[in-house]
Amino acid sequence: MQLKRRLESLEQIISMGERLLTTFDVAELLDGLVTNICSLLEAEGATLYLVDAIEGRLVSQSIKSDKVKEISLVIDNSSIAGHTAVSRKSLNIKDVYADLSDIHPDLKFNRQVDEQSGRRTRNVITFPLVIHNELIGVFQVLNKKAGDFTEDDQSILSNFCLIAGVAIMNARLMERVLEAQASNANIIDNISDLVVVQNQEGLIMHLNGSALNYLKEKNRAGNTVGKSFRDVFPEFANLATQIESVVEQRLDKIVSGGHPSYVILSEKNFRQEIERIILILRKIGDVDLPERSAFPKD
Repeated sequence: MQLKRRLESLEQIISMGERLLTTFDVAELLDGLVTNICSLLEAEGATLYLVDAIEGRLVSQSIKSDKVKEISLVIDNSSIAGHTAVSRKSLNIKDVYADLSDIHPDLKFNRQVDEQSGRRTRNVITFPLVIHNELIGVFQVLNKKAGDFTEDDQSILSNFCLIAGVAIMNARLMERVLEAQASNANIIDNISDLVVVQNQEGLIMHLNGSALNYLKEKNRAGNTVGKSFRDVFPEFANLATQIESVVEQRLDKIVSGGHPSYVILSEKNFRQEIERIILILRKIGDVDLPERSAFPKD
């Protein structure tokens, strides 16, 4: 590869990577990957396939085409993307309509895609997306605007796929985290136990329905966000001390089966710093929680 183009492509990939690695909307990310690779390789189009592990197929997630909405391929040697997935090796095919049996006896270009799109595919370059030895997809780029794809293009695509694979895994992980948070929030808001979510300084971030109803019964209804847990729930002041212990000792949880029964959980970020504390005060049937006088003194 010419030194100038090598440096230019690496600079572009690094610049793109900064944006892609901070994009956690999966659909937006995948479209961005396809657009960026077409720009990098000066190509007319591209398709990003991801592995559907349940169906054992490659399914197109982003196609730069107005007429082709989805392509689903068996992971075998009968298609260009499928062969790339099976062999985990890049392909650079200068004429997709030629006899491809020298690559593999079963390999043929799927002409139906051209028939649907109304565009004739001339040449194709592919690369497998592999992260930690796990195949997650295949990039297929088609129709170099000037001439054929080169070994330089394969090298650029290889470098880009390293960023692309990590970006996809990050976005998937964030998607799972957000789904888990939404599920947890739904559980928190609908359980009968009192739940108080606060930051590590002891300021309330969220109360579930049961906690809000409890305050209404005590004639203390009102905006509680940003207020001190001790001030809003003075009868539970002893628990504030336990919460402080969780923060200071960086504990994952404290569980007590006493009176009242409670669980204190900490939520940590990827640096293992505590971001939120969740206090769950357990109610049994319709029995009310005790007032402060019922708590043992420190």
